[in-house]
Amino acid sequence: MKLVIAFILACQSVKAQQISTYTKDVYVTSKDSLPYRLLYPLNYNKNKKYPIVVFLHGSGQRGNNNEAQLTGVPKRLTDSAGRVKYACFILAPQCSKKDVWVKFPNFPASLETTKLATPATKSVLAKLDLLIKNLPIDPKRVYVTGYSMGGEGAFDFLARRPGLFAAAIPICSVSDTAKARLIYKIPIWAFHGDQDDVNDVKYSRLMITALENRKGTPKYTEYQGVKHNSWLKAYEEPGLFDWLFSQRRR
Repeated sequence: MKLVIAFILACQSVKAQQISTYTKDVYVTSKDSLPYRLLYPLNYNKNKKYPIVVFLHGSGQRGNNNEAQLTGVPKRLTDSAGRVKYACFILAPQCSKKDVWVKFPNFPASLETTKLATPATKSVLAKLDLLIKNLPIDPKRVYVTGYSMGGEGAFDFLARRPGLFAAAIPICSVSDTAKARLIYKIPIWAFHGDQDDVNDVKYSRLMITALENRKGTPKYTEYQGVKHNSWLKAYEEPGLFDWLFSQRRR
């Protein structure tokens, strides 16, 4: 019994240490507030330039505790080996329960998104601009990834700021295929499970086809027999982050 209790306490301690490595803040505007965490590169040197990864959580992590969004951040980027190999900033914002990263007003009849960004997305992009301005971030190595609602957000971020992002990893998402004309030149590696019972796999297939029809060259991995939690396999995909960090905006 003592060993079990010791193990539980050790796990809680590790989790607390991982959370404590992030700075915790709230970006406030005249209309909205956005809780976010920011992870600095290991052995941070203000005289060096670093890439930044924007991580967008799924709908289940919405809220205002400024903690739930961290559960899905890829461990390959935050474990000891990853922080050495992929020295980068990680921005992990938290969307409020009353908002989403992107809206599809007439879904499923239409995949068209709203003309204006949602308040959460507008705040994230504004905060990202400030970070790029005030921190030693390489403006040619700005990346975005997310799963489910966050994957949808990743595609929407690209469409709203195609000149900002160097690459994206959207997972098990729905997206506005009409926006392929804006983003086909951006390196994208998308993932989906073929048995997804939340966001049908057809939606990733549709966007990949739309990008290819524009002469884009997206990468696409579809997992056989996998349901909605395909991000668990995707973020462990061999070579994924080597690919991501090799991308630079032209």
